Amino acid sequence: MGSYIAKRTGQMILIIFLISIFIFMLVSLIPGDPVYAMLGEEVSPEEYQRVYLELGLDKPVIVRYFSWLFNALQGNLGMSTQFHKNTIDVLAERIPITLFLSFAAFLISIPLGVFFGVVSAVKRGKTADVVVTLLANITACLPQFWIGLLVMYLFSMKLGWLPSYGFTWPWEDFSTSMKQLVMPLFCLALGGIATVTRQTRSSMLEVIRQDYVRTARSKGLTEKKVIFIHALKNGLIPVITILGMRLGAMLGGSMFVESVFSIPGMGSLFVKAITSRDIPVVQACVLVTALVACTVNLITDILYAVVDPRIRLE
Repeated sequence: MGSYIAKRTGQMILIIFLISIFIFMLVSLIPGDPVYAMLGEEVSPEEYQRVYLELGLDKPVIVRYFSWLFNALQGNLGMSTQFHKNTIDVLAERIPITLFLSFAAFLISIPLGVFFGVVSAVKRGKTADVVVTLLANITACLPQFWIGLLVMYLFSMKLGWLPSYGFTWPWEDFSTSMKQLVMPLFCLALGGIATVTRQTRSSMLEVIRQDYVRTARSKGLTEKKVIFIHALKNGLIPVITILGMRLGAMLGGSMFVESVFSIPGMGSLFVKAITSRDIPVVQACVLVTALVACTVNLITDILYAVVDPRIRLE
């Protein structure tokens, strides 16, 4: 098990290194002059030269990359040109909000997705299966920002039940926080519920046809025990892989949800940084997102090996 974890950790470090190269090169090759994009066309030659040298644009790209990587490993991701303070400080204010939303939506989507998937598999071909499968297929295709605009129009503008923007921590004002979280969590969790439902249904349909499930039924066990004790454990093995991917997708999808509902998270920060050409923040947001996604995938691989011992023996 230790060698398996070490191998996966080494692969994760390599992936993050390659992603850092891609991030830096891609941002560096964006057309246009970053100094003019940040300061405007009316900037004086002296100010232009000062910022030009601060950004290290007078050095070759490869030198700038390794300088940036060395500083990043020390926790220095540069100075935000939009907020005029350290990028780490800017992210520290936004990351907890995005992680809170993503993990909350993740914890909502898992039990609901598994439940609907099991119901759909057990009731295969019946009305419940048709309804659940149809809704899962539809919601899996709907864009999150479109769902956000739709629920905002209905519950905020028309009915006036929920606030259309903002974020408050639950321990600061629980009532206001719950009202503000309903629509964003609904948008983030809906796609996860659909994906987990479809994968659980597919896995359960394959498992309940196995010989050991038929043997359990022949011993006189109730259908509930057969499904939840014998079939569900093995049916969830392929679902574990999907869970890691869904959490990564929620972190990325929070960009649209936070922008729609004006939530001051990392997603909305990323959008603002792109529009204002705040290069240090853009690089930091992509790097942090990649780091979190790789860490989640590493944890998923370890859990997969714990559930299925054959994986770590390969």
